[in-house]
Amino acid sequence: MLKLSEHISSDELKALCQTSDWVGWYRVLTNYALISIAAIILVTFPYWYTFIFCSWILGGRILGIAILNHDAGHDTLFRSRQLNHFVGRWLLGGLVLVDYEAFKNGHQQHHRYAGTAKDPDKLFVISYPATPVSMFRKFLRDLSGINGFKEIAYQIKVSSWHKRLPNILVHSVIIVSLVLLDVFWVYGAFWVGYIFFYPALSRLRIMGEHGAVTDINALDPRLNTRTTLTNPLVSLLFCPNDVNYHLEHHIHQKIPAQNLKKAHELFKQRGMYDGYDCLESSYWRVLRKCISKRHGKSKLAHHAPSSVSNMS
Repeated sequence: MLKLSEHISSDELKALCQTSDWVGWYRVLTNYALISIAAIILVTFPYWYTFIFCSWILGGRILGIAILNHDAGHDTLFRSRQLNHFVGRWLLGGLVLVDYEAFKNGHQQHHRYAGTAKDPDKLFVISYPATPVSMFRKFLRDLSGINGFKEIAYQIKVSSWHKRLPNILVHSVIIVSLVLLDVFWVYGAFWVGYIFFYPALSRLRIMGEHGAVTDINALDPRLNTRTTLTNPLVSLLFCPNDVNYHLEHHIHQKIPAQNLKKAHELFKQRGMYDGYDCLESSYWRVLRKCISKRHGKSKLAHHAPSSVSNMS
C-alpha cells in the first residue's frame, strides 16, 4: 500500500496543497470566457459547420465546468468551504445541471471506497476492456444523443424544485441575455453540446482515469487509477482543467488542480511510479487499452446509474 510520507516531506505536501482564491477565480472565469468566445464565433460565422464545432467546444466546456464543480466539492477550488459551496452550487453546478450537494456526498464515497466493491463509480468502468463492437455501440449511444437524453431524464427524476433553483436561475439569465441580444438560437448549441458531445467526452475522461487499469479491485491508487499525459490542444478539446492528472488526485485529494502537474513531476522524480503501469502517454493509447477482441469483464455496467456527470 502506498505511503506518501515515505516519498515526500510534510513541507512538500503542504506546499502542494496550497489553494489560491485568485487562481480559483481565474479558472472559473477562463471557462466562462471560453463559452462566451464559442458563442461569439457562432454569432459571427453562423454556418452549420461552425455550429457543430462550437457545440463540440461547448460540450468540452460543460465537462470543464463539471470538473471545476468537482474541485469545489473537494474544497480545493477556493480556500474557504463557504466560497467553494457557493460557486459550486450556483456558478458551476447551476450551469451544467449538477446538484452540488448530491454530487459532493456521492463522490466522497468513490474516494472512500476506491478499490473495493463499495466504490459506486466502479460500475462505470467494470466493462473495460470492451470488444470493438461494444465500444462502437457505447460511443454511438453517446454521439447519437441517447445517453444525453437519459442524463437529462435522470437529473429531472432525482431533482426537486429547490435543488434545481440554481439551474433555473442561471439558465434564465442566459436565455434573457440571448433574447435581448436577438441571438437566442445560440442557446441551442449549448444543448447540442450537452446532449451529443458531453457524454462522449465524459466517457473518454472516465476511461483515462479508471478504464482497463492494472487492478480496479486493488487499494493502491497506482493500481486502480491512471494519469494520462496530454498536450495543450488535447487538454483544450478533450480533458480540460488538468483532469488528466487523476492518479495524483487519488493519491492526495487536497492537492488543487493547478498543482497536480507539479505533484506528478515530484512523485515521478521520487520513484513512486517505478514498476507500475499507471501512466499513459495519450488518450489514444488509453482507448486502445480499453478495447479488447474478447468480451468485457462483466455485464454489471449495464446496471450503472444513468448519470454521466458523476466525476470519478
